Amino acid sequence: MSPRPIALLLSLEFLGCIGSAAVPATRLYPFPGVDLPEIRALSKAESIPPSPELREAWQVYGELRGSWIPGAPRATAAAVSILDQLKSKLEGIKEPDWFSAALKSPQAKPSQLAEKVGDPVFESQKDTPEFQMLKARAIVYLAEFELDRKGAAREAGRFLAILDMAHPWDWELHALYARLLTDVGRTAPGWRAAVLSVFLNPKPSLGDLKFFAYVGSRAAKEQWPEIQEAMRQAATEPSTVEQAIAESGPLFSGATGPKIVPPREH
Repeated sequence: MSPRPIALLLSLEFLGCIGSAAVPATRLYPFPGVDLPEIRALSKAESIPPSPELREAWQVYGELRGSWIPGAPRATAAAVSILDQLKSKLEGIKEPDWFSAALKSPQAKPSQLAEKVGDPVFESQKDTPEFQMLKARAIVYLAEFELDRKGAAREAGRFLAILDMAHPWDWELHALYARLLTDVGRTAPGWRAAVLSVFLNPKPSLGDLKFFAYVGSRAAKEQWPEIQEAMRQAATEPSTVEQAIAESGPLFSGATGPKIVPPREH
């Protein structure tokens, strides 16, 4: 069998199981005819435990996320210092040749997922310490974007676009790209990335499901019934998904919405 293509190609704009069936019935499911447990088994098998640098990148991103919003707690000097030190360390590590070439000559091409664990596509895409260094660097640029640093969104977008194509099973990458794209107003590709993320994620949390709904409210507000069905099909815990739906409903009813905030530097 040939490798199965991903049902979408993420934009390179920055470069220049609860389900009632193994195959979810929702039209939002991006892998038609393929069992969701099979997809998630591949996604889980591709990954390895995070490196110290990747764990540190996630931690500092979590501390700085949302600090740009008016009225939110400001970034602490300690967190900014950790970010700067980690950035310096990661930028001092030589990029692999394939990645440097992709940065210089980006080309959009369809991504593929493996057919089974151990096949050639699986082996070419599986997680490695080298890949984790690049992923950590992308997260560092996202953390800088939270500080509204000039050029951070562009660097984060360049890294995420390339890594998404090289490692399309990585649901965290898709979620990060969805957040970045949505934050800068590219809601359509952001929504496509969010859809991939929630179905590749082996066990979506309450926060993951609410984020999926949030991006949907920005890009496909009229599809709330279908989005609810997709959440139920993607989730693994009934109570979690029903809570996520209840808490996300106001985003689609007009009863509440995102805070009005200043434009962000792209």
